[in-house]
Amino acid sequence: MAEHPASPVILATTGVEEFQANLLRGIHPVLDAHGLPRVVYIDQLGTPGLPADFVDFLRGSRPTGLLSTHLWREEHLDELRTLTRELSLPSVIISSDYPDVACVKGDNVTGMRELMDHLLDECGVRRPVLVRGIAFQQDSMEREGVFREEMARRGIPVDEDLVVDGEFWSDIAHRALRTLLQHRRDFDAVVACNDLSARGCIGALTDSGLRVPEDVLVTGFDNDRDTLQWPGLTTVDPDLTEQGRVAAELLVSQIAGDPARPTVVVPSRLVVRDSTSISARSDREQLGTALHMVETARAHLAHRDASANLARTTLASRTLDDVIEALASSLNWLKLRRCFVAVRSDLCGDLRDVPTDLFTEPAPETAAEREGGQVGRQVAGSADGEQSTRQPRSSTPVRLLLDYRDGVTHPPPAEPFPSHQLLPDPLQGQLSEGLLLVFALVLGHREFGYLLMERHPSPLTFNETLHADLARALDAVFKQRVLEAHAASLEDTVARRTRELQAEIMVRQRAERQLQLANDELRQVAMRDGLTGIANRAAFDQHLGHHWQALTRTHHPLTMLMVDVDRFKDYNDHHGHIAGDDTLRIVAECLHDSTYRPEDLAARYGGEEFAAVLPGSDANAGLTVAMRFQAALAERAIPHGASDVAPVVTASVGIAVAHPDGHTEPTALVAAADQALYRAKQCGRNRAILLELDGPAVAPPETTQGPPRPTPGGRPSPHP
Repeated sequence: MAEHPASPVILATTGVEEFQANLLRGIHPVLDAHGLPRVVYIDQLGTPGLPADFVDFLRGSRPTGLLSTHLWREEHLDELRTLTRELSLPSVIISSDYPDVACVKGDNVTGMRELMDHLLDECGVRRPVLVRGIAFQQDSMEREGVFREEMARRGIPVDEDLVVDGEFWSDIAHRALRTLLQHRRDFDAVVACNDLSARGCIGALTDSGLRVPEDVLVTGFDNDRDTLQWPGLTTVDPDLTEQGRVAAELLVSQIAGDPARPTVVVPSRLVVRDSTSISARSDREQLGTALHMVETARAHLAHRDASANLARTTLASRTLDDVIEALASSLNWLKLRRCFVAVRSDLCGDLRDVPTDLFTEPAPETAAEREGGQVGRQVAGSADGEQSTRQPRSSTPVRLLLDYRDGVTHPPPAEPFPSHQLLPDPLQGQLSEGLLLVFALVLGHREFGYLLMERHPSPLTFNETLHADLARALDAVFKQRVLEAHAASLEDTVARRTRELQAEIMVRQRAERQLQLANDELRQVAMRDGLTGIANRAAFDQHLGHHWQALTRTHHPLTMLMVDVDRFKDYNDHHGHIAGDDTLRIVAECLHDSTYRPEDLAARYGGEEFAAVLPGSDANAGLTVAMRFQAALAERAIPHGASDVAPVVTASVGIAVAHPDGHTEPTALVAAADQALYRAKQCGRNRAILLELDGPAVAPPETTQGPPRPTPGGRPSPHP
């Protein structure tokens, strides 16, 4: 058995973006000099408390120390601080100021004052928009406070209608400013509380026809290095690398036995760039910036393609082995040096052993329960000396399903191990090598295990979505297991009931009706798409085959529509997968409502593709249904912020018509519809193209343009 290495230092944070990367540049040299290994724990957005596996890890492994930035929820950081007191764990919090723990923070006040002096005195700004950060986060509150003080000091009132919430995220800030721009354009600057939200604001301004800096000046805070933003962003450099170095030094001092020091403030400085200056730069400077942006964009696109491929393959998986195989095949592409996946051992057995309550959503909490939950999260050793109401639990047994190191997938140990170890005994040495990131595999209230990974060193940092894709894939697999177990149970029940009814002649008819109802229910469940509620691929194949055979005898036409949502991958990336699911439901509803006849069938073909079968209908009927569908979809006017086709969700339609004669198969009609769909995409999307399967092979396709595209204000555009 391998010897356990020294307990690591834990860095708890919200991601691995530029902010954290800069901190780590200062933390690494200090911890390396003292031989201290480290692990990065990534906090999860949307969870009510810290994941149980992470709490088990802190209690069971007793790490050497803890460094923490602000977390997604204030309750998460409160629970973490309470745990460190209980465990007498040396700890330092970065970018915050608490009286009961050592803290390191940037000088928000000085940096923000310099920025406001620059805007108000040098640039003459008088009506700035303030884009706030996270409500409870101290950096955000201090930066907003200085903004208001400097405005008041110059006698300039703050227009509260020009104060919006960006929550430190580019997409949220983008939406907030776009909403403001719909009714206000009389501002001359945007002051964002961090660089990420500033970039989102520049995008919203550009989308609305405003120029930066000619029409509106924009500033950020944090001095992120890696950006595709043009022009360069005026910002405040809080010297995050120095903050990381100071925090690591304070932690090492505590580990050595020294008492915790009060809050240390690291100086910050104003960095003026093109977003607040209209003076022209030299061609050489602009060329250098453009080349850097090209290289950065190339790397981002490669990472996006790799992430998209992984999401696609994992979500198509049906078993645990499928998920792990899909993940392993993408790791080289994702530039990962090491990757480990551990899943709860009770989820790794036979499908009948999966706990069904894993997928039962908890009832909403009352106000009293929420208050009680807050108390329940307190642990022994709190500041007021009260005892804990949250009892420690035994560490969850997990199994390692993936052991990937340096391009090679190794057979993982078969035996379960306690989750607080993170890795089984033979692999404990991996915790002291390099830097492992720990992501809890959480979806809602469901915890499946965790992911550990180490990326190849790179000057670029990206928002990691691997854990979210993996959690969704695991959720789908385990839900499928529960459904299969339920189906097997139903089949057993039906068989047993049938045997019983065979012995009861007097109640045979009633029993046969019940059995028929149960079988019909099973068939309906099997033929319905779980997301959209319309027919699924299996129902489509069955319906098409049935009517193909029937029409072979009558020689009547059979028409098929193949529908694809335009730029749906970009829609998911921009609006999120939850919005994407809602959009697919609306598309399905529009297609279903556009097929009127009882024998017509609208079905989800797969992913964002849908199909409609119109038995006995000719080309004119197919074109009518396509135009009716596209009009219905246009009327819903679902915003699509990432489409180059229209500002709303659109769809392309391929129409194929055949006369079944016994010499061809239904697959020929499907292929023709797919070819027509492909041509519709080539012709610009948001249109329908018709191919007749038994017409001339070289005949040009008949094309119908989609309905007028709604503008963001809801009025149809006069241009196609």
